[in-house]
Amino acid sequence: MELRTVLLTLILCLAGAGTALGQVLRYPLDDRATYTVRIGTDAPTTVMFPGPVTALDAAGISTSPEDRPQVLLSHQAGTRFFTVRALRAGATAAANVVFRDRVYALAFTSEGEPHRTVTFYEPTGEPATSQRPRPDRLLALLDLAKNYAVLAQQYPALVQRVERITPNTSGVHGELTAAIEEVFGFSDEDALVLRIRAENRGEHDYRYAPSHLGVRIGSTVFPVGLTDADGVIPAGRAAVFHLVVAGNPDGSQARLSLKNTFAVALPAAAARE
Repeated sequence: MELRTVLLTLILCLAGAGTALGQVLRYPLDDRATYTVRIGTDAPTTVMFPGPVTALDAAGISTSPEDRPQVLLSHQAGTRFFTVRALRAGATAAANVVFRDRVYALAFTSEGEPHRTVTFYEPTGEPATSQRPRPDRLLALLDLAKNYAVLAQQYPALVQRVERITPNTSGVHGELTAAIEEVFGFSDEDALVLRIRAENRGEHDYRYAPSHLGVRIGSTVFPVGLTDADGVIPAGRAAVFHLVVAGNPDGSQARLSLKNTFAVALPAAAARE
């Protein structure tokens, strides 16, 4: 799937989660993320929090133009918003905003089309059980993970709330070695995407049922909601595929941490050639 199609799919599918693109953005607060805010020289960008900001520590930012900062800040103590504007092309700056005893990291850049407003909101509580994301949404997450490197460079707003680790842990399944090269975490969808590299050291093709693949964490096997695996690992070769896991096996929320130790549950070979 070409990148333009991937972007269109992501825009349509992620918009429903409050991740907007363009000049007006809305983000759920997450103190694990770094939010990139694009600013301009001709118009201010207003950043708003759900309540009064306790403190704001910044680099490359000043409230006084005489300091010749890269970014000009306007903020009144006790208010829940502040305004920033780039004073020259190529401006960059950073700020740590303290709100309700948590610190939120913001990075400002004058590259790209400026955002006019960025509004943060507190995620509402969710029930213990919820319906899994729709297949088209899982497909959007899969495409995002597969194109992460390009998107992170060209469209950082699309991936700034995505967690990523590269555990490179391996497990041996007979003549197969399955390595987990990358794991992507999507907290809004309660989903993970794992990139797997399986190597077949045997003399026969290894065939399996993609719908029976799973991800093992401890004693629990989480069924795969979506995969691009094709069901065969050729003899003497390696195959790379992705697994999408969303929620617990019973459909309830899992909220899986990327600090877990993951293993691939491969089905038994149905046939060998």
